[in-house]
Amino acid sequence: MTESHAFRASVGSLCKRIILRVVVGFGIWGGLLFGAAGTFAWPRAWVQLALWLPTIVLNFAILLRVNPAVVAARLEGKRGSARFERVMIPFFLIGTLAIPVIAGLDAGRFGWSSASRWTLWLGLILHVGGDAIMVWAMAVNPFLEKTVRIQKERHQQVVTTGPYALVRHPMYTGSILLMAGMPLVLGSWWTFVSVGLLTLGVIIRMFFEEALLRRELAGYEDYVHRRRYRLLPGIW
Repeated sequence: MTESHAFRASVGSLCKRIILRVVVGFGIWGGLLFGAAGTFAWPRAWVQLALWLPTIVLNFAILLRVNPAVVAARLEGKRGSARFERVMIPFFLIGTLAIPVIAGLDAGRFGWSSASRWTLWLGLILHVGGDAIMVWAMAVNPFLEKTVRIQKERHQQVVTTGPYALVRHPMYTGSILLMAGMPLVLGSWWTFVSVGLLTLGVIIRMFFEEALLRRELAGYEDYVHRRRYRLLPGIW
């Protein structure tokens, strides 16, 4: 098999796995949203699902072209070497699945809170902006796995280009912005409880990850001194 044929076969395999995960993910997310709401007559939920699908398709189309290695690495789902991962992974899973449940109960079923129309537009902006930052980070960093570990078998190096020239953890910046947009798109203020806890978890994970990288990844300590800001350029 030639190198080009091998590459096409690899991309084809990745596409199949991506499609399967997207279908399963949408099924679970949509089921929780409308199940908690008790109705399909929830326009904002349909807006969010309609936003997610083209976003995910575009994201993978870009990454499969510019950095297929990061797609493969994130689909692998290797276990992190750090102990805190054993706690953080279940925490993030439960917190994420709580978002559609809380939103469905609040905005879809009981109307515990009400959101003005402008929140939808702000939520869309945060979603698109956060997603763009995350894709930018994945486009330049082939070592951006889902779990925290030192990838010695892949000869991991410090990445300093793209958004990493501005902040040390752009993936976390993007994910926080994207999560902040979810309650606004869905029209549920109560969903910020789950999003707030997830954001706190992201920040805690960031400190643990940075300690591991400074201790075990060659060149990261120097990078920390050269890139002052963690999440927000000029602020923090």
